[in-house]
Amino acid sequence: MLVELDIQNFAIIKNLKIKFKKNMTVLIGETGAGKSILIDALSLLLGHRAQSEMIRSGEKKAVVTGLFTLEENQKQIVENLCSEYGLPLDGDDLIISRELSNKGRNVIRINGQLTTITVLAQIGQYLVDIHGQSDQQILMNQERQIDLVDEYAGANFKVELEKYQSLFKKWVELTNKLKHLQKGAQELAQRHDILQFQKDELDSADLTDIDEDEKLEQEYSKLNNYQKIAETANYLMQVFDDDEHGLTTLLGNAQNAADELAEYGSDFKNMAQSLSDGVYSLSDSRSELGNIMDNLDFDEERFQYVTNRLDTLNNLKKKYGPDLSDVFNFYQKISKELSQFEMGGLDEDKLQKEISRLEDNMAASAQKLHQMREKTSSQLEKEIRSELADLFMEKARFSIRFVQSKTFNELGTDEVAFYIAPNPGEELMPLVKIVSGGEQSRLILALKTIFSKVEPVGTMVFDEIDTGVSGRVSAAIGKKMHSIGQQKQVIAITHSVQVAASSDWRYKIEKHVEDGNTFTQVRILDDQESVKAIAQMMAGINITAAAEQNAADLIKRSHEK
Repeated sequence: MLVELDIQNFAIIKNLKIKFKKNMTVLIGETGAGKSILIDALSLLLGHRAQSEMIRSGEKKAVVTGLFTLEENQKQIVENLCSEYGLPLDGDDLIISRELSNKGRNVIRINGQLTTITVLAQIGQYLVDIHGQSDQQILMNQERQIDLVDEYAGANFKVELEKYQSLFKKWVELTNKLKHLQKGAQELAQRHDILQFQKDELDSADLTDIDEDEKLEQEYSKLNNYQKIAETANYLMQVFDDDEHGLTTLLGNAQNAADELAEYGSDFKNMAQSLSDGVYSLSDSRSELGNIMDNLDFDEERFQYVTNRLDTLNNLKKKYGPDLSDVFNFYQKISKELSQFEMGGLDEDKLQKEISRLEDNMAASAQKLHQMREKTSSQLEKEIRSELADLFMEKARFSIRFVQSKTFNELGTDEVAFYIAPNPGEELMPLVKIVSGGEQSRLILALKTIFSKVEPVGTMVFDEIDTGVSGRVSAAIGKKMHSIGQQKQVIAITHSVQVAASSDWRYKIEKHVEDGNTFTQVRILDDQESVKAIAQMMAGINITAAAEQNAADLIKRSHEK
């Protein structure tokens, strides 16, 4: 429940601290006094959108702080959320503060620790339910309507739901494993295909010699330069074999002359020997050149083969090199990997069989949940119609409809929707499509009366829910609110004397002007002040003794069972 609300520099409120009580409280006051401003301030603590216009004129920032005491049906939920987001929670108290700056800064703290608007909104929905704020309405959220049916269903249903959810949790785990396995198998298959392609490419190259590229490059150089080689070799042969001036003739003559000189001294003998060695060396070169000339030939087919083979080897070196030795090493590596290649891990067939078995069990459990929900809904429909009758909607029709999905979710296969036809002759329509008005207000009130015991919120706020209804309906609304107040804290803004009379506590919201500035004040009314306040709502400014007596009687009758 909301224990205390501290507001500073918010709208026309300068500094206001309100302590709230249990059961039902009404906020009364003239239009414009600031009743709705209190609700706007409270909404900030629940994660609603903030605007810079909310800051009091002339001030730099506004601060709203709320102290909440957690009830049993909401404590575990809030504890889990605080634990999930690392927020401190000691005992049953929760302190939320929100600071708005005129520079756009928005600071949120829960129990003194900074947090985000998203986290605040998640926690706030379990603290207060504000009627009129659609994003806070559990009952008007069709996705949450199944939760209300389940809460109403009782303990036996919850046991069966837990059995189903245990199966569902295991099913989610195994289906995720299967997806992971299938994804891994796909990636492994892609890797296998790449390796096999690379191996096939290298196999087709028929690599046998690690120096093949160097040898072929030498051969290619000879074949590619055959014409130049042949011309140069022929020239050298001419240099050796010219009849008169060839090296062979000239060197023979030179050796003969050196031999003659050798007869005239030992100095000439050394020179003659050196010349003789050179002649023999050149003679060997002539013989080698002759052999080259005899074997010199251009093979066009061989040249084309060498060219193509070198292209192949160079392409492989670009992919897997840079050297041919690296290509050989790469081939050995992928061959080894392919030989050890296995689609390891979980047995996909076994996993699929286990998932199929779980789905059969889940289908049976989900069907049982469906049957229990249908039985529960039949009783719930009767209660809702009874509550509507108390609110003078005895001819309204209400129905809970089910659609069974083909897919599993955490709650089974059911989709639940509340349908209503407020007046005779109208078609049943989804509750979420009913427009605002007296009928919707009474329906919401009827539903809240039933679900007040199970909704995980501690405080319910009704902002002028009685607008547009007659006196007798207002009295019925006040009585229902008071009934809800026995289970939850109820805070209501009202202009209805019947609703105000039904309340346990009454706060007067007043506005006054001081030194040209407007201020809002709130004070709790005692019994005598409550009578006068309600009498003023009935009679206006001039309160008569009869009006006061009528107000006192109205308060008394409102609390009679």
